[in-house]
Amino acid sequence: MGLMLKYLILLACSPLSIFILHMAATRVFMRYKFDMPNQVILIICSFVGHIPMAAAIWMVYLRYLTTPVELVWTVIYSLIVYNILAYCYFHIFNMSDTARRIRILYEIYNSKRLKESDLASLYSANNMLDSRLERFLSMKQIKFSDGRYLLNRKFLYYVAKIVAGWGRILGLPSPQTVYNKTKQ
Repeated sequence: MGLMLKYLILLACSPLSIFILHMAATRVFMRYKFDMPNQVILIICSFVGHIPMAAAIWMVYLRYLTTPVELVWTVIYSLIVYNILAYCYFHIFNMSDTARRIRILYEIYNSKRLKESDLASLYSANNMLDSRLERFLSMKQIKFSDGRYLLNRKFLYYVAKIVAGWGRILGLPSPQTVYNKTKQ
């Protein structure tokens, strides 16, 4: 098997390495009762995962490169691919952990059939908003002061700006445009 193929397979397996780190970290956090949201644990694992991935890529491919230019571009490419795959893994996990679509399917599966009114009572707009606000509060991304919600940390805000910018590059409608259309 060629060096390039080993390198590409290794990069393709990076979500598996994040998954393994995530499993271990979740168990440690649960055992020692660290009060941290699952999404934050996953973000930490994604960042920590750079270390073993860099070591593995070095062993498999980078140490065999002959020019500094090849090395620099391969490192940049590796970082981009790893972080994109980590981002995808985060959203797959996040969807399975919190998305109401998965929960609705689960409820229908368990009850075999469910009336629309039963679903509506399970998923009122207030419940959805409250759960999201509670999640932001537990992650300390927002704070509640004098009857108002305020940004407390800007990490997720900057992530949202990056995602919105990427959407503009792809030609997708802005989140504000989508929001305004749903209100009409």
